[in-house]
Amino acid sequence: MDPMQQAREYFEAQAFQKAIDLLNQFLSDNPENADALYLRGICHRRLGAFELSIADFTTMLIRLPDEPTILSERGVSYYHNNNLTAALKDMDRAVALEPENSYRYSSRAYIKAKVDVNGAMEDYKKAVELDPEDAIALNNLGLLEESAGKLSSAKKHFDRSNQIIGYNPDKRNAGRKKAIEPEKKETLGKVMLDVFRDKETRKDYFKFLKNILKKKR
Repeated sequence: MDPMQQAREYFEAQAFQKAIDLLNQFLSDNPENADALYLRGICHRRLGAFELSIADFTTMLIRLPDEPTILSERGVSYYHNNNLTAALKDMDRAVALEPENSYRYSSRAYIKAKVDVNGAMEDYKKAVELDPEDAIALNNLGLLEESAGKLSSAKKHFDRSNQIIGYNPDKRNAGRKKAIEPEKKETLGKVMLDVFRDKETRKDYFKFLKNILKKKR
């Protein structure tokens, strides 16, 4: 089997260390292979090796300095490595490069919420403006509004998010969890959904591997 295909299968099975071991071997012979560096960067992050993840994305950015997906992914790794300043710098650049991409605003808002709640709410509003069906942005906007005492607006956004994902909070079921995997931590009775594991991330990931980097290798 093609080593990259095998690595992707390990990734899909969440066997991240196996994927890394295979990618390390592959990259020893193909040190500039963008697909392999990208996938290894994601795997490192999933295992908590944030500095190694950042290093892989940084290597890619030397060749592709204006690729918003790589900037965004490095920003996520910076965020998990508790470097919010660097994370927001990468997210700002990704937004500037793709100002009509709702996911860029949602990603930045998720990080910005740690230091600038009002700014995060504005980013979520922009994400919803660009994609009215973005259930994650609606949910997270509602959560921030609730914490700021904007209960009426928060309820409207929670209700719309629930409607989109088919979740009925009055029924004892796991509808929301099946639709979008939440973080374990709950705040104010609501769940802050993990923007970095939403359907757009998965779709962008495979589209990126197939269509962008291969053209630029």
